[in-house]
Amino acid sequence: MRRSVPDLALRAQVGVPESLMTQVAEGVLDIAVMYAPQHRSGLKIELLFEEKLVLVTTNPNVSRMHLDAETAVRANYVYVDWGADFALNHSVSFPEATNPSVFIGLGPLARDYILEAGGTGYFRMRAVPSYLENGQLHLVHDAPEFSYPGYAVYGTNADETVLCPALEGLRAVVAAEQS
Repeated sequence: MRRSVPDLALRAQVGVPESLMTQVAEGVLDIAVMYAPQHRSGLKIELLFEEKLVLVTTNPNVSRMHLDAETAVRANYVYVDWGADFALNHSVSFPEATNPSVFIGLGPLARDYILEAGGTGYFRMRAVPSYLENGQLHLVHDAPEFSYPGYAVYGTNADETVLCPALEGLRAVVAAEQS
């Protein structure tokens, strides 16, 4: 994006969705990329990409045995907080897994925990290929997968000279990554 529009200033930051939404609504940020944004008047939400949350484990025996996902969830399960939609889908798929012994609110932290301590959990498919390839993690066969879409959020009155090239850049990055 910097090469195609060198006069455009970029600022990348990580924040909680509510704060990012407020900054976009107040015009502090032109665009926020996030999962599960709240709908607010004056903001437009555009789907950028669809990710899958997949169940992985450090235990190769769990992945090879084709155990039902419910049993896999009970095997050193780490619940990763992927938001309200995930919580709802998870509770429908695993009604008995209501009180996990380990609950982590950040995917990378949970992944590092599982790699160090062992266990099973749901992670974004794009975040685990290298661990699957090197044998540190294994997909749990027949486990439900959950959709985890990413969105661009921007103001309906945003400056189009800034917004259009930024959105084009985001779309190009997503397209390149998906191919």
